[in-house]
Amino acid sequence: MTLMNILAYITIGLVIGWLSRIITKERGVTMLPSLAFGVLGAVAGTAIVHILGLAGAAFYAAVGAVGILFTVNVFRQKKPIFTETKTDKPLK
Repeated sequence: MTLMNILAYITIGLVIGWLSRIITKERGVTMLPSLAFGVLGAVAGTAIVHILGLAGAAFYAAVGAVGILFTVNVFRQKKPIFTETKTDKPLK
């Protein structure tokens, strides 16, 4: 794995993190955590692919980034992404 490959996977994670923030708007995590989770997922997906010796690391980098961001956005405590209920008191 070369430096260019690593930078490509990080770029994939950044783009997917940015798209996640654009799509979820106020419902998702803020921009910096979204970018960080995107990169984390891309690097994790790529590492798993290289450990298992599979082909298509860029695809799995994208899948890993989307998977991590989806999980984070679904299980947030403040405002879960799939609920439309409004409460009068803030969640702690």
